[in-house]
Amino acid sequence: MRKTVRLVILLLVVAVIYFGYSAWIDSVAIYNIGAVQLGSGTNWNKTLDDLIMVAGLSKADAWTGFFEKYTDLNAAMIFNGGTLPDVTITSSALSLGGSTNIAFINALIAEANKNPEVTTPYVLNGFMAANSLLKTLLDPFKMILVGGVFAMFVPLTKQLLFGTVIGMKSYMKNRQSNVLYNYQKTISFTEGLQVKLAEGNFDAVKADYATYSGLAFKPEFLNIMMDEICSVLIKEGDLTVFAEAAKVVTESIKEMYEKERRRSINGRGDELFFDLKRGYEYCATGSKYSIAYHKALQDKADNNLGWKIYSLEIFKFNFFLVAMFIPAVIISAFVGGLINGLVSNLTGDVRTLAVAATFFVSWVILTIIAHSLMIFRNEQYKNIKNILVKPAIIFYSLYVLTFITISAGIVGVSKVNIVAPGSSAQIWVWFSAVAYLVLSTSLIFYVIATLVDSFKQHKTLSKKLLVDGIILPMIAWTIATVSNFMALYGPDGHSLQSIFSAINGVTLVGFWIYLSISSFLINNLISPNMARELRKAVEADALKNAKAKKSTKSTKAAK
Repeated sequence: MRKTVRLVILLLVVAVIYFGYSAWIDSVAIYNIGAVQLGSGTNWNKTLDDLIMVAGLSKADAWTGFFEKYTDLNAAMIFNGGTLPDVTITSSALSLGGSTNIAFINALIAEANKNPEVTTPYVLNGFMAANSLLKTLLDPFKMILVGGVFAMFVPLTKQLLFGTVIGMKSYMKNRQSNVLYNYQKTISFTEGLQVKLAEGNFDAVKADYATYSGLAFKPEFLNIMMDEICSVLIKEGDLTVFAEAAKVVTESIKEMYEKERRRSINGRGDELFFDLKRGYEYCATGSKYSIAYHKALQDKADNNLGWKIYSLEIFKFNFFLVAMFIPAVIISAFVGGLINGLVSNLTGDVRTLAVAATFFVSWVILTIIAHSLMIFRNEQYKNIKNILVKPAIIFYSLYVLTFITISAGIVGVSKVNIVAPGSSAQIWVWFSAVAYLVLSTSLIFYVIATLVDSFKQHKTLSKKLLVDGIILPMIAWTIATVSNFMALYGPDGHSLQSIFSAINGVTLVGFWIYLSISSFLINNLISPNMARELRKAVEADALKNAKAKKSTKSTKAAK
């Protein structure tokens, strides 16, 4: 799950580069005055009319002094027919070359800015013309970048949104062959593996793992067990810990087979949404069979089991989000209207925050209620509800923080009216707001992903994961959120807002850069002392395993 969050961040970076580059090269980089591009037709002609009038050059005799001052310019370069007309001078008197001559435009701006009535000086922005060779050379790079965006977007979308659907579709497609013979092959495989795991027969289990890829029916909970067995095989650890879990996996597959067999005989399933349930049990990490496998691995019903169960059940949270969307819209519309009626003097940003928070907080609270009822009313957890309370509070609190962060991010995005004329000049302001929205939200998701990955695969949270996956992201989120709120609602003053915005950006970007290189550095920069400690640990494990094997052989000999 943490890998998915990192992919989302990488996709954001590539997307920002593409859309930012495209918008920049097609608007901001083109010569423009007040976002009106040089040579852009009617709007450009109106801008030239304003400049000519403000500069005091609407009469023909005023141009004599202008050309004496700017000796590199002359009437032949500027006007139609190469001569200065006697009529009132407007943009219509200028030639195409004259109206797009950069030296002339700069001179015209310089004269216009001398007018004491000009409160906001005219500025020629950009550095190239729309029909320039440089623009032609830079345009193809947009295609390269958009290829990178879609190369990442398609697989990421399949993984995030359609992974379970694709797995369910695959299960339905192969249903008949599974019932005929694939179920039996998998059951025979897991029964044989269970015996070998109970004996701790390293070589036999290793041989079974080598043949596992040949099975056609491999539900996700079986894949999870085989991946964990592979990790233990590589570390040459104790395989007997999987014996009871393998028995549970075998019983789960037999139960699935019996349900499918009855359906084949009767012609229809005996449960509501039978096909969807079987497909979900086959491909989902959070299915009841996956949870049963992880419970079997746990020695006792302690707090770690509660975390493990919630780490698996939290995968269903997204389904409840979809189900609660319409109710959240209805409730937020009612509550939002009530708030607007009671408090009519809210400022723009505060109003935006109130509206966004009303919807998102309503949405997440409704989802939490539905998801928690599903878990705490589950008969499987009837006797262990007490160990589920703490992880429930932590996970749900993190989701509430996530949606509050999204609400705050929407305020920054909405500050830029992207459909207004000339708004292209605020492209980086808008992209900065989008970056804050995604990066700050991803910090909370990364904490959730750390908890899920850690307790799903291990019994405890390691110190490294605790620091990198929880403490540092929460510190970064706190700094970024406080600085963002101070920039939006804090003391007025351009310098203060710029400082808070800089703190916000540096914190978010700095954390994700650190995260992208920290694992590489930690795994590859090994000091001599650390190398000695690692060798000692390997030797100690080898000695322990040798003693265990010797003890097993002596026990068998005694029997």
